Amino acid sequence: MFLKNKDSIEKIAKLSGFSIFEVPKEIEQSEIIPNAVRITPNEKNNINTEKIKEIQSLIRNKQNDDLIVLAQQAELMTEEAANAFLKALEEPNDKIHFVFLTSQLSQILPTIKSRAQIYYLPKEQKIADPPKMDSKSKDEARAYISATPEQLIEIADKINKIKEGKREKALELVRNAIELAYKSYFITGNEKLLLKLEKLLKTEAALMANGNIKLQLVANML
Repeated sequence: MFLKNKDSIEKIAKLSGFSIFEVPKEIEQSEIIPNAVRITPNEKNNINTEKIKEIQSLIRNKQNDDLIVLAQQAELMTEEAANAFLKALEEPNDKIHFVFLTSQLSQILPTIKSRAQIYYLPKEQKIADPPKMDSKSKDEARAYISATPEQLIEIADKINKIKEGKREKALELVRNAIELAYKSYFITGNEKLLLKLEKLLKTEAALMANGNIKLQLVANML
């Protein structure tokens, strides 16, 4: 599910035993739920089993009040630590709420993601009063969202033939599609749009990282 702003994260976290929030890189994760018990990367830039062991005794204690255990940059958790975390999840305590924050959801193990409620926080500038699309841009964005694999190739080929500013044009298309899909989801509640939004956000990130334009416009949307 997509969130409108980061202020709702703590409230949502307290309604779930385990939730993952994908947030934009520019958001400072340490400012989210400041009163949480935090798991942070070590000096080797990973979250290892020692970090998980630090909270295990806390998890076993009876809690009278809600306690949020939050992992920052959760994509840096090692596989061994992730497995230890899964075992911690098997110790029920309805007052303890686990939260993962990440800007790279794709880097988190599928076994972890399958146990969580997943939420997405789009970049604020995409939500707050985005520039209005003209009818042509809206039609192009709509066509991109609903394109078949063959149509995706045609769209990517057309942009790839632009002599100057092809990356800017590709980003414009993708960002318009994100805006359109995001608004459509809140109007219709169609969960299929969430899958499209995840793919669109991945495409935008790849284009911004100078990924091959044609490849990213097509492959990420399949």
